[in-house]
Amino acid sequence: MLLGVPLTSSVPAQTADPSETIKTLSQRIEDLEQRIKILDRKRELDQEAVAERAKTTATVSAGASGFSIRSADTNFVLKVRGYVQADARFYPDDNSAGTANDSFLLRRVRPIFEGTVFDKYDYRVMLDLGSGAAATAANNGFVQDAYVNARFWPAFQIQAGKFKEPVGLERLQSGANLLFVERGYPTQLLPNRDVGFQIQGDLFHGALNYAMGAFNGVADGGSGDFETADDEKDVAWRLFSHPFKNSNSTSLPGLGIGVSGTFGNQEGALRTYASPGQQRFFAYRTSTVAGAPNVLADGDHWRLSPQGYYYWGPFGLFAEYAISAQNVRQAGGGAGAGSSANLVNSGWQVSASYILTGEDNSFKALTPTRPFTIGGDGWGAWEVTARAGQLDIDNDSFPVFANATTSATEATSWGIGLNWHLNKNVKANLNYEQTNFKGGDANALTANGEKVVLTRIQFSF
Repeated sequence: MLLGVPLTSSVPAQTADPSETIKTLSQRIEDLEQRIKILDRKRELDQEAVAERAKTTATVSAGASGFSIRSADTNFVLKVRGYVQADARFYPDDNSAGTANDSFLLRRVRPIFEGTVFDKYDYRVMLDLGSGAAATAANNGFVQDAYVNARFWPAFQIQAGKFKEPVGLERLQSGANLLFVERGYPTQLLPNRDVGFQIQGDLFHGALNYAMGAFNGVADGGSGDFETADDEKDVAWRLFSHPFKNSNSTSLPGLGIGVSGTFGNQEGALRTYASPGQQRFFAYRTSTVAGAPNVLADGDHWRLSPQGYYYWGPFGLFAEYAISAQNVRQAGGGAGAGSSANLVNSGWQVSASYILTGEDNSFKALTPTRPFTIGGDGWGAWEVTARAGQLDIDNDSFPVFANATTSATEATSWGIGLNWHLNKNVKANLNYEQTNFKGGDANALTANGEKVVLTRIQFSF
């Protein structure tokens, strides 16, 4: 087809020279072909310019996984995300003496900045502005994570800064992915976040993960980013295996088993232990009054934690056991002053979950197949949960190192829950937990037990 070329000549047909007409038409065709070539070349130049700009222009994106800025060569990445948890605690027996008040609270408010520099170096900074965050001598309230991880090879990486010690299985699970509103008893015996460095990696195509590091050392369940009590350091380690990860089995790849522990020498204050409703049921004797009993950590401290989980389709099973052995000393006055002992406390938990809407269960976050929409046919993902656990205090703690009339020697809990994952970013939790105690008969909480309803609305991005 010849566009823009008239098919008639102004010269009358009966007098036109056919050769001139053909010559004119040929010239016009040549002109059109030249214009097309020029346009094609201009388009090629434009495409080359766009490609060159793409090599040096960063990309900005926003979505359900947060906001990100990525360099053109993908070697530099910044991601901004976070999560907020708004909780409520209701105690059906709150008319009883010693029972905590019903309360609304912001359990966690955590902005997260993470990414990569020079392709191999990942970083993460996570703050916490929740209700429980406060300034302390150990400076452990506001900065939760601040570390860099050098991914030299999958089998060998070096991580340094403040992060979770590689010990507790439930502790290593993100606070945004917990099965229950509050973590179980073993987590209270194992370290939280600490400053140090570790080597880690995956072996045998991901079937075995290892981690070992040196840290300042923290008390059971504690965090810190500044050592205030002693010069000693803790060694923490963990081996965790997915023995059937690379097999052809359809039912066994979701099995994970491992063991972890710490060893060190610690001095300083000891932590208390709390119920699922976050009420204190055990505390070592402590006082700042001269001549009063004051119990401190004073010597070797080791921990051991066998752990594992199993996921198959919508079903999940999670189990963890922890032992914490700490040398302590009654450093104050009064009865037992100067006494020392090695106290061994232990805790366990077993939990199970089933996703009623059929999504695959896992240790990581759940993404509903059909997110909830008003007026639509999606209702998100629904998950039922159950848990039992116990924390046992060494009987040798009483009466020198703890008050037998106000502190329990054992707490046994069971709970059930319902989790509604509206979409990838919004989740609602409803838990009922009940706890019975042994000992501490003069304490209204430990004498009567605890019943608590815990709820949570979580927004993450």
